[in-house]
Amino acid sequence: MVIHKLCYKTAFRTQYRSYEYTVMPFGLTNMPSTSQLTMNEVFWPLLDKCVIVYLDDILVYSTTWEQHMKDLTTVFSLLQQHRLITKGSK
Repeated sequence: MVIHKLCYKTAFRTQYRSYEYTVMPFGLTNMPSTSQLTMNEVFWPLLDKCVIVYLDDILVYSTTWEQHMKDLTTVFSLLQQHRLITKGSK
C-alpha cells in the first residue's frame, strides 16, 4: 500500500479528473527494489526458516502439516500487522 499522506506523489491527471494510487503500481522505476525491501523487513524473522519472498510472491514451507498451519498463521498475522493485502485467489 502507498502511505496515505504520500498518495499525492503518485497522482496523475486526465482531461476529466486526477487520480492517486492507493497501492504501489509495478510500473514505477524503484518499485521492485522498494517492494523487495519492504517484504524482507516484514518477514525478516521468518526468512530462510519457513518463508521465501520474491517481490509480491511469498512461499511458505514447513516439515509437517501442523507446523505449516502455524507458519501460515504467523505469515497472515504479519501481513495484517503491516496492513498488506493478499489476493484470495492466489
